[in-house]
Amino acid sequence: MAISGARIFHLNSNTRDIERSLGFYRDLLGFTAITQPKPSAPQPGEAFGLDEVLWDGFILQGDLGYAGLSLDLLEWLVPPTGGVPPRSFQDPGFHRLCFTVPDFAATLDSIISSEIEMLCITDDAAIVADPDGVPVEVRRGTDRRVSHVVVNCRDLDTSFAYYRDVLGLEVTHEPAIAPQASALAYGVEGAVFARSAGLKDRGSEFAILLVGFEAPSMPEPIERQAHHAGLFRMAWSTSDCAADELVVRAAGSVPNAATSELSVGEHLPLLRVLFWPGPDGECLELIEVTGMSS
Repeated sequence: MAISGARIFHLNSNTRDIERSLGFYRDLLGFTAITQPKPSAPQPGEAFGLDEVLWDGFILQGDLGYAGLSLDLLEWLVPPTGGVPPRSFQDPGFHRLCFTVPDFAATLDSIISSEIEMLCITDDAAIVADPDGVPVEVRRGTDRRVSHVVVNCRDLDTSFAYYRDVLGLEVTHEPAIAPQASALAYGVEGAVFARSAGLKDRGSEFAILLVGFEAPSMPEPIERQAHHAGLFRMAWSTSDCAADELVVRAAGSVPNAATSELSVGEHLPLLRVLFWPGPDGECLELIEVTGMSS
C-alpha cells in the first residue's frame, strides 16, 4: 500500500550561509525565490529528531513554478548548520540534485568565472560543488527546472521496491546494469560498475535515479542530522498526514515522532509534518497544509 501523498513538493538542502547560497541558486542558476519560511522563535524539534529548531530559508522555483519541484534552502540557526555534506560518489542516500537550464553555455561561463569548484564537465552537463560543497549537476535543457535527484542505494532492489510500493512512484526503468563509467569523472582511478533504476513523481515531471554500486564497494552510511549541511529531506504533499503515517509504519519505517504541527512563519499556514528515514538513510517527509495560521 502506498502513501496518498499527491506529489513530491520540495527537496531540502541545508546551508551555512543563506545569502551565499542564494548567490549560487538564484543568481547563477537563475531560480526564483518565491517565499521565505522563517519562524520568529524556536519551537519543539521532535519531528526533526532535534530538541529545538529555528531556521531562515527560501523556497526557490524554476520555470514550472508550483507545477515543478521546489528547492527548500535552509540556514539553520538553532542548532546552527553543522556537519559536512557527503562528497564521495558512493555515499548512501541523497548524492546530488540535478537542474536543467536553457542557457547552458552562458550558465557554465558564469559558474567558471565565479570560481565555483568544477567536479566534472561534458558538452551537455557539468557537476559542480555549490558554496557548501554539495554536488550539483547542471544539464542542458529546454527550460529551467529541478529535474531529478540521484539516490545511492546499498541494496538497489530493496530501495526500488520501497520507492515504488510505499511512496507510490511511477517506474520509468526497472533495475538494470548501468553503462560502464570512467571513475575519473568521480575523482578516482579505474572503472565504476553499477546498476540503476528510474522512477518519477506522478504529480509532476520530477524524477528519481536510484544507483547501486557493485565496484568499488559502497562505504557504510554516514550518520546525518536534520541540521547538517547538504541535501537532507525530500517532501511529499498530502491531505492527511496522520493516515499516511500509518502506511509508513506498516512498511516497517519508524518516524522520528508522530505527526506533529510545525510553524514555518507567521505569514504562512501551520503544517502537519512527518519525518522518517528511507532505505538508505535519506530523510523522507510528509507535509499537510492546514487552514490554521502559524
